[in-house]
Amino acid sequence: MASLFPNGILFDGIVYQILPGGYAVIGAAAMTGAVSHTVSTAVICFELTGQISHILPMMVAVILANMVAQSLQPSLYDSIIQVKKLPYLPDLGWNHIRYSSKTEVEVGSGKEIEKRMRSWENKRS
Repeated sequence: MASLFPNGILFDGIVYQILPGGYAVIGAAAMTGAVSHTVSTAVICFELTGQISHILPMMVAVILANMVAQSLQPSLYDSIIQVKKLPYLPDLGWNHIRYSSKTEVEVGSGKEIEKRMRSWENKRS
């Protein structure tokens, strides 16, 4: 952009200068957000630069990079967990979660939780 418009872009009587550093920061935020699968990198970079004019392009770039990265691969943290063969909780689908009348979440069949709740209620009474 800076080579195409060396004097800046004229819009509404105001000349806006093209700053390549802004594109570099936005690209770095998008790459970091894609690797870590988080959107908070946009907020961190925005606070580091302090430029309110960069927040919209930065958020758009980070969200788009995050969407592409999530469709292609697991996050950096999930990859480390898989390589080290650490135990982790798998993703739960909507059909595995149900809510009881006691406002506790029961996962899977829920038989173990029901047994614990009955024993807890018996101990209370």
